[in-house]
Amino acid sequence: MEELEQLYGAYLDLVAQLNRNRKLWDGAFGLGGGPADNPCHEKLVRDVEEALADLDPTRRPQAVEYILRQPLEHKDDPVVYYTLMAAQGATIPYLSALPVDQAKELRGWFEHTFPRRERMPCQDKVLAALKKVK
Repeated sequence: MEELEQLYGAYLDLVAQLNRNRKLWDGAFGLGGGPADNPCHEKLVRDVEEALADLDPTRRPQAVEYILRQPLEHKDDPVVYYTLMAAQGATIPYLSALPVDQAKELRGWFEHTFPRRERMPCQDKVLAALKKVK
């Protein structure tokens, strides 16, 4: 769990640094450049996948919940918000192992928190996996 928190913390620190160093015209007029083009976003998703795979299975339910809740704390930065939403996809292989009560609670929370019109495809997959837990 600490490794996940460190990954997220390092990612958020890096994005903050990129935003501070941003030039006036970065990303203007639909052109590339700026924090959104940095590979750190894709790297976070890969790192989260690896961290979950390496995590002690008894600690995964807590880690899954942590990952699913992270985007809400960063709605003010769309790049971070959508990256953290994409990282939720890393939880899919582990959702079937959640205790039924936790999966049911997360499913209700997830459906309420991320309405259908706002969900990304990976979130639809997360929700579908949560619905399969019985």
